Amino acid sequence: MNILGIAFFAAIGYYIIVYKALGRRRLVKTQTFWDILFTLLLPLLFIGTFSGLATAVIAGVFFSIFTAMTPTPTAEEIEEEITNKYK
Repeated sequence: MNILGIAFFAAIGYYIIVYKALGRRRLVKTQTFWDILFTLLLPLLFIGTFSGLATAVIAGVFFSIFTAMTPTPTAEEIEEEITNKYK
């Protein structure tokens, strides 16, 4: 598998984990924080080789694209979430 494929699947995996852990509303509110955190800290995991570092940086770019494409929740969805929270 090439570097782009590995980076793509790494970014999708991290995006799914963050999306499930935080929910869409909180993810959209803290989008910049997660983009910076993911882009700066993921290369530390792959620092041993140049290809690992390149994979991590490209995964950071993919992750930023995914979070930018995440739709903002509508007012109806927020209201529904709040009402379901107190049932």
